[in-house]
Amino acid sequence: MMFFSSPRLRWLAALCLFCCAAGAYAAPSHARPAQAKPKPGKTTAAPAPVPRLRIGEINTYRKQPDFALPYRRGWELALAQINADGGLLGQKVEVLSRDDQGVVDDAVKAAQALVDQDKVSALFGGYSSEVGLGLAHYAVENKVFYLAVAPLTQRLTWQEGNRYTWRLRPAAWMQAAAVAPKALGQRKPRWALVYRDDESDRATADAFKSLMKTFQPKVEFVYDTPQPKDKFDAEAVATAVAQAKPDAIFNMLTGDALRLFVGAGNAQQLFEQRPVVSLFTGDPENLQALGDLAPADWIVTGYPRDAIDTPANRDFVKAYTDKYGSPPQTASVLGYTALMSLAAGIKRAGSADADKLTAAFAKLHVATPFGDIEYRAIDHQSTLGTWLGYTSRVDGVNGMDRYVYLAGARLQPPDENIRRLRPDTGERWPRQAGETAGATGTAGAAGTSGTTGAVGAAGAADAGANKTASEAAARDTAPASAANNVPSSTANAPTGGASVPAPGNHLAPRRRLDTNNGSDGDEDEASEVPAGIAGGESNAAARKPAAPATLTPPSGMTREHAPAALPAWPGRLADKRSPLLPPVR
Repeated sequence: MMFFSSPRLRWLAALCLFCCAAGAYAAPSHARPAQAKPKPGKTTAAPAPVPRLRIGEINTYRKQPDFALPYRRGWELALAQINADGGLLGQKVEVLSRDDQGVVDDAVKAAQALVDQDKVSALFGGYSSEVGLGLAHYAVENKVFYLAVAPLTQRLTWQEGNRYTWRLRPAAWMQAAAVAPKALGQRKPRWALVYRDDESDRATADAFKSLMKTFQPKVEFVYDTPQPKDKFDAEAVATAVAQAKPDAIFNMLTGDALRLFVGAGNAQQLFEQRPVVSLFTGDPENLQALGDLAPADWIVTGYPRDAIDTPANRDFVKAYTDKYGSPPQTASVLGYTALMSLAAGIKRAGSADADKLTAAFAKLHVATPFGDIEYRAIDHQSTLGTWLGYTSRVDGVNGMDRYVYLAGARLQPPDENIRRLRPDTGERWPRQAGETAGATGTAGAAGTSGTTGAVGAAGAADAGANKTASEAAARDTAPASAANNVPSSTANAPTGGASVPAPGNHLAPRRRLDTNNGSDGDEDEASEVPAGIAGGESNAAARKPAAPATLTPPSGMTREHAPAALPAWPGRLADKRSPLLPPVR
C-alpha cells in the first residue's frame, strides 16, 4: 500500500502498464517465419529475360530526311504488326537502327558493330548505291544476310552479286525499262539527260541510253552532264539544257532539286512543246515538294497512293495514317515491305541463320501494298514494280493520271543475259519454277550456276548445244519482246497465286496509258470504259480484267534490233571503296 501511496511511483506504474498494452496491440497475430539467408557463394536467380530476335538496320537519316523519315515509319509500322502477331520464332522482334551519314566507311562500321556487339541476325537498309555495294561486300565476307532496300545500281545483283545480298527496290535497269517504251514512242532524236553524279543515277541513265540506242540508233544525247551530288545550280542547268536545244528531256531529280529545276525551267519556257520523261516525279513526296509548280502531262513513275483501290493498299494507307497522322510516301512502302520480307523469310526458313535465310529467300512470295512480289533466285532481285503514268492536277491536288502498274517481273532482261553478267556465287537454284531434269541431263533440277554462268560472250555458240529440248522450244516460240532487251517474259512472273494490282484511273473515264507501244492514239476507246460507267456493265468484254501490261518496242522495232548482250556498267566505285573492305579480286 505504501508503494502506491507515492505519486511518483503511481505515475511510473501507469506508464509501464501503457507500454505493455501498446506492445501487445502492435504484435502480429502469428509469428513470422524466419527468412532463409542465401548460402555463401550463391545468389538468387533473376527473372528470365524475354527472348528477342534482333535485326540491324542502316540508312542515311540525317542527310536524306525526306526519304528516311517516311521509310523509318514504314518499317516501324511493320515491326509493330509483326510483334502484335506474336513476333518471329516465338520471340519478339527488335530493330536496332544506325545512321551511315551516306558514307561507305560509316555504313561498314555500323554493320560490324551491329553484328559483333549487338548480335543482330540480319541487316537491311541502304539508300545510296555506294553504301549498298559496301554493305554487300561486308555481307559476303562475313556471311551475314543483307537486304538492300533503296540502292539502284545493277552491280549489286549482277556483276558484284553474291549469295547473301538481295534487293527490294526496282533496280536501275527496271526503272529505265519502265519508261523506255513511252520515251521511244515520242520519236524524238535529240535528248537531254538531267541526273545526279552518283552510282544510282549513272546506272539508270546508262540503262536508259542503252535502250534508246538499241531501238532508235540515230538518237543523240545532246546534254548528258551529271550534276554534283552536294550542290545543284538549277538556273545554270536549265540554261545549259535550253542551249543544247533538245527535242525531249529525261530527268531523275527529286525533292528540292526537282522543285528548283522545274521553277528555273518554267522561267525559261524549257518544257514548252517538249516531252519530259521524269522518274520518281509521281511519288507523293515529290509531287508534294513541287506544289503549285507541278507540271502537267509529264511521263512519270510513282505511287498514286490515294487512287489505288486494292485491299492491300487501302489497309496499308489506313494503318499508316492512323499511326502517324499523315498518309504514307513511296519510301514508307519500301520500309514496310523490307521488314515484312525479312519476317516472311525467317518464317519460311524456320531460323534466322544467314545461310538458311538466303535459301528461304529464293522464290519467296511476300504480300505488299503494291500486290504480291517474289524474290528471284537467278539474281536476288524482287519483282516489286512501279506505277507508270502522267502528272496531273485536279482540284488543286497533284497526282498521277492514266496510270498502270508495271510488275517487276516484266521489267527484267532475258535470263540468259543475266547469267552472262552475274558471277558464279556457288548457288544451286533452278532456272525456272517448273524446271526439271532434261532428257539430256545437262541442266537438271539443280540448275547449277557453274553450268549456266559459263555461258559468256565467247561461248555463246557452244551454249546452244547444252540447252534442253524444252528450252529450245521455248526459245523458238518466244515472242519478239522476249528475245530482245526490253523485257516482257512471263516466265519470270510470280507464281503461287501472286496478285498484281490492275491498271486504274481515279479521274473521269479517260483513256488509260498504253504500254504496248509508244503512241497515245485512241486505238480502242470502247475497251477503256471502266466497269460501272454507262454501258460498262452490259459489255462482257469490259468486265474482263485488263491484261497485264507488257513492254515491247514501238511498231517497226523487231528482235533484230536487240544487242547481243547487255552493256557492262563501268566500275566507278574503286576510288571510293572503303579501306575496311577487301581488295577487288
